[in-house]
Amino acid sequence: MPHRNVVLVLAALAALAGCATRPSEPPVTADQVSVHESVASAPVNYRIIKRLWIESWVSAFGSPSYSSQDEAAASFRQKAANLGGNGVINFACYTKQGFFGFGRGSLACNGTVVRFL
Repeated sequence: MPHRNVVLVLAALAALAGCATRPSEPPVTADQVSVHESVASAPVNYRIIKRLWIESWVSAFGSPSYSSQDEAAASFRQKAANLGGNGVINFACYTKQGFFGFGRGSLACNGTVVRFL
């Protein structure tokens, strides 16, 4: 029984340490998220939160389509705000080729959600 108590105490301490490692960051709205095509135009200090439509296994089977780059940027701003980011870097859109002509003219986009420090 004492062994079980030690494990429970260690688990509780680990959970508390995880909560205390990062100060609370104020949330932002989608219209406060800045979008940058490269890191050259972005602030220097940032923390990467998530790469959208690149690192997910789902992207092997497809990704969202957008009718314009403005529509894609708005979507990425909302995703960034939902993830706790306040910026998107390396944002780019490409024309989809599609199978048998389907999806032609639509855009596939990717980028990296970041939190500028």
